[in-house]
Amino acid sequence: MRFMTKTLISGKKEKLRARVLATREALELDQVEIGAQAILERVLGLEAYRRATLIHAYISSRENEVDTRALIDISLEQGKRVAVPVIEQGKKTMAHALIESLDGLVDGPWGLAQPDPAKATLLEKQEEIDLVVVPGIAFDRRGHRIGFGGGFYDRFLANVQVVKVGLCYDDLILQEIPNEPHDVPMDIVVAQTATYQGAI
Repeated sequence: MRFMTKTLISGKKEKLRARVLATREALELDQVEIGAQAILERVLGLEAYRRATLIHAYISSRENEVDTRALIDISLEQGKRVAVPVIEQGKKTMAHALIESLDGLVDGPWGLAQPDPAKATLLEKQEEIDLVVVPGIAFDRRGHRIGFGGGFYDRFLANVQVVKVGLCYDDLILQEIPNEPHDVPMDIVVAQTATYQGAI
């Protein structure tokens, strides 16, 4: 019965993933740019962000993904330390590289921008991270997310005690997202017109 439940949830998530991805890809350029700016301003206003000294953030690379590059630049300008994910082909977990700028990025698996794994300065102690900015295609108001199904962030977040923040356009805030025991909910979800308290 448990297997059936897990299979049913996985199937629902796959259908939902295809639908919300199509919605995101159909967003107009001005929606994306205006939405990303509003989301950035909300993140900068978060108490958890202001307190953080080491931020882990994805580098926006996919079509219409909520931009994080401006957030990374501002964080570095403010003197915060910034770590970003590094994924190597064939590995199921991601490493975390400290960066001083967005220069010198290379194409990683699935076209994701990242530091060159051969040259990256890896973060040795994950417990130093204060806040993680988590990618997702869609989120619900309780902090659950639909990602691309690789499981990298769920494996990472299950092993750190840290504030987790998801970024999402208003159009992709859903009423409810099916979730499984291994899914790690966000503490905060930031959209352009609202901030939702998830797992806190």
